[in-house]
Amino acid sequence: MVDRAMPRSEQPRRGTLGYGDFDTVMEVTAKAVEPGPYLMGEQFTAADVVVGSTLRWGLMFKLLPERPEFMRYVGRLQERPALQRAVAADEDLMTP
Repeated sequence: MVDRAMPRSEQPRRGTLGYGDFDTVMEVTAKAVEPGPYLMGEQFTAADVVVGSTLRWGLMFKLLPERPEFMRYVGRLQERPALQRAVAADEDLMTP
């Protein structure tokens, strides 16, 4: 996402950043979230917290493409009661 938020004037050689390139990361991530409902199948894990929060944040700030796979995965996460409670707590903190 940093590649999209702060573009470089020149693209680095593939592999020098440790992850290849943005488009490859998007493809790999889309394939990982598509089978679902979670990254490890039926089991929600800490990986879903990390990847899910990153996708939610990236989509929120328009740093990631609104791919159908991402939207479905984030939608499933948003149905989880714990995430709903966290979002409500955040909204409470922002209310004057």
